[in-house]
Amino acid sequence: MGYLSPLLAVRDMKKTLDFYTKSLGFELKMAFPTPDNPEYADIVKDGMVMMFVPAKNHGLDTKEKFGTGVYLYLQIDGDIDKYYNELKQKGVKIAADIKNEPFGVRDFTVEDIDGYKLTFNQTLKKA
Repeated sequence: MGYLSPLLAVRDMKKTLDFYTKSLGFELKMAFPTPDNPEYADIVKDGMVMMFVPAKNHGLDTKEKFGTGVYLYLQIDGDIDKYYNELKQKGVKIAADIKNEPFGVRDFTVEDIDGYKLTFNQTLKKA
């Protein structure tokens, strides 16, 4: 089976990588050419991979609002309630509070520093 790894254009690579690693708990897997001056980076969490590039290098005005209409749906391992509370304590912007959905998942949505929305979810045991 294949998988999808989104590539997101971001305003500030270092700030984005700090947010995803320090606030959301992703692990930096690669930063090219260097972690101090990345022009490309990829991160992982629970087997999911996301990639980033500087928006300015791809003809995007960094004053634009990024992420409009983009929601990434990420199924995580571990305790989703614990993860939700950890993110709240770190001051991560919660766009939609944690809740049980009628289709058998528990989820919540955060907004990253560029406006991309990430919905973290887990399948409920009694789906």
